[in-house]
Amino acid sequence: MNIKKKKRQIAENRVSYLAIEVEKSLKDNHNLAEILAKQAREFSKKFNIKSGFSQRMLFCHKCKRFIVPGFNSRIRLSKIRKSVNITCLCCGFTYRKMINKSQTYI
Repeated sequence: MNIKKKKRQIAENRVSYLAIEVEKSLKDNHNLAEILAKQAREFSKKFNIKSGFSQRMLFCHKCKRFIVPGFNSRIRLSKIRKSVNITCLCCGFTYRKMINKSQTYI
């Protein structure tokens, strides 16, 4: 394995570890969680690591700040558009995630 792939694998492990630590420290210390999330995002940008949908939803799409539902973001369901509306309370940006018909039936 060459050095570049090894560095990327180490970075992937680091990002996943930081994501777990963010979830743990979220309840106790929000400032620490925000710092850890920022570090995880910087690692993923530097080593071109694709994050999953659940990790991407933890960041505002406009101001790129770490958002927590109920603390600094608001989540609502829209019946008209059939979507999930996520509003960042820091910058006011609203992200709408459309719900497919297959997602509504379990």
